Amino acid sequence: MLGNQKYHAPDIKQLLEHSVKKYGERPAFWMQRYGEAKHTTITYREMYEDLCALGTLLIAKDFKGKGIAIAGKNSYEWAVSFLAAICVGVAVPLDTEFWIVSLKHFLNITDCRCAIFSEQLQDTYWQIRNDGITGVETLINMYRDREKGGWDLFSLGEMIEEGKKILASGNRDFVETHIKQNEICAMIFTSDGKGDHKAVSLTHRNIASELRQLSETLDIECYDVFFSRLPFHNAHECICGILLPLISGAAITCSEGYDYNVDVSALQGYGLAESASLVALDTGNGSRLLPGMKAKIDNPDPETGIGEICLAGENIMLEYAKDPEATAKILKDGWLFTGDMGRIDENGLLYVLGSKLNSIIAENGLNVYPEELENKLDTIPYVRESLVWGSEPDTGRIPIITATLVIDVEKTTKKLGAGYSERDVFELLSSEVEKINAELPKFKRIKRIIPRKNEFLKDSSQRIIRWEFSNAPAPGTYYKKAEKPGD
Repeated sequence: MLGNQKYHAPDIKQLLEHSVKKYGERPAFWMQRYGEAKHTTITYREMYEDLCALGTLLIAKDFKGKGIAIAGKNSYEWAVSFLAAICVGVAVPLDTEFWIVSLKHFLNITDCRCAIFSEQLQDTYWQIRNDGITGVETLINMYRDREKGGWDLFSLGEMIEEGKKILASGNRDFVETHIKQNEICAMIFTSDGKGDHKAVSLTHRNIASELRQLSETLDIECYDVFFSRLPFHNAHECICGILLPLISGAAITCSEGYDYNVDVSALQGYGLAESASLVALDTGNGSRLLPGMKAKIDNPDPETGIGEICLAGENIMLEYAKDPEATAKILKDGWLFTGDMGRIDENGLLYVLGSKLNSIIAENGLNVYPEELENKLDTIPYVRESLVWGSEPDTGRIPIITATLVIDVEKTTKKLGAGYSERDVFELLSSEVEKINAELPKFKRIKRIIPRKNEFLKDSSQRIIRWEFSNAPAPGTYYKKAEKPGD
């Protein structure tokens, strides 16, 4: 019988090899492959054959230890490219929505020599390669066959087939390659919330430690299926959504192409790209740290105990690539200064309140964390999503705590009827916000609401882009003040 006994290894390649030996004929992926009309099952053995072939070819083309960019929609081809890159050199997952100017900068930061991309990005990477500004030499299209342009433009299928031929000739360069656990194996871009991206350098030790912590905490069975929702280039998705299931014998599928309306329980966690994804899991009343993780609060408030959350553990990143100044600000004496505010209770549970960058200074000088209020506002039945911010008052310098609420049109119509007015929406939401305010201390209470129909602008990981949010309501939205005389 297949169990869920945990196996630990110092690098990703050894973890994958163990999974193949244990789960060889079980499904690793259930996805639609290029050229196939329906979803198909790819077993662990089949995945490993493709991985070894692609890894062998990449080494043969002298990409060992080099940066290998991967960009495209979630697919089996993306995943096997990532696995090969992380075992051969440095995998650099990239957002498909990055502008070409940014891409050139990011490719230089990470010293990429090869780019693997989906079909719609071919012209972009062709232009980047031909500009000669970056070190990218070889282009690999995940899906299409090679077109005219020389021997530096390949299809992924072609690379895998060529790699199989090299393997058949007796080449063991990839199969027997030795990986040092302190070697950088991935550079994952993260944003500080203001549009400034940095490349998080993670070693095999960082990621293997993270996987060990998660596998010791979560009861993942080989019969489980991971349903991918975030883009694979996201740190949480490529580590928790690809590597974690593959070392556990589980299968991976993508949400694209499915119609689904299911009632599932969700496990929430807290983490950052700089910590190789998750560091704590929600218990319903605070978050419990994963095994091996340490946390402390820097400069805690004497009354509330709230301060900056600092983390330590084997999964903490090595550095920001080519940015020693930023690295020195966030890594101090073995601790990662997260920029997030929170507290730790007497039982060691971590309470995350929000980012320092987003905090609002209230009238009494205390911090209000928008994320804390947004979690409450998002429970309102007529609200799809919310954003709390400090709007400028008519007089004085103290910002007014404002909530912009995207209404759920269907539920609002069901409640108010088809002919509802803007005032009706405002009164409905005001009554719900008042219930929330009644449970909050006065300095945290929401004084202004702005209902709107348009969704917020988001990045590819579906996070609201706060830094682009302005005081002016978007066209076609409602705008009302919620404060009353004397408030």
